Amino acid sequence: MKSEAKTVAGESTLLLRSTTAKDVADVLRRRILSGHYREDRFIRQELIAGELGVSRIPVREALAQLESEGLIVREKYRGAMVPKLTSEEIEEIFELRAMLEPYLLRHAIHKISRPALAELRDIVKRARGMKDIGDWAGLNVEFHRTLYRAADKPVAAQILENLLIRADRYLKLQTFSTASTITESDRQHEALLDLIEQGDEDAAVAALRQHIGWTADDAPKTLGLKSRGGDE
Repeated sequence: MKSEAKTVAGESTLLLRSTTAKDVADVLRRRILSGHYREDRFIRQELIAGELGVSRIPVREALAQLESEGLIVREKYRGAMVPKLTSEEIEEIFELRAMLEPYLLRHAIHKISRPALAELRDIVKRARGMKDIGDWAGLNVEFHRTLYRAADKPVAAQILENLLIRADRYLKLQTFSTASTITESDRQHEALLDLIEQGDEDAAVAALRQHIGWTADDAPKTLGLKSRGGDE
């Protein structure tokens, strides 16, 4: 990415000629997760292409990638937009995570090395020092992604990556988050690592399920969304 006077969200708006759809997708993903694009407002391909200094082809391919990740929806002849947050989607994301992550943990737990555990504890330590919710949310996702690296289950990991990207959007937009919510999440991560280090597979899986369930209950509240039952 070359230097340019005009910037969006702190980054240069023009990309190199050799840019690919992945490069464009990376820029747009960062913007979506940071809240740069407002919900239910169309994102025009031609505007993005002009802004980034690329053709419309990599933009179109990037938008298709982001649609597959659930970060945008596209309407024919109208363009792409960031969909509104809903408690129903949050519920589905965390229900799927509650099924997939224990599976990955069981395959990873006895293969997680001491250096990997040290890396995970460092992520928790860095998360505790974060003041910005966006930075903290990024480390939260990094923790879960790193936790299952030793599982060696590429298909499940790919599915989880999509869910984590979607969850990341919710976490980064939790403007109602309190310090106690963040502290409790970090505490649960630390407790999970203690059980993993002890080699207690069943207790670790149970703690993971409880953590995911707690996050699923907390997310709609901190986002100010109504639950299926209509409660705030």
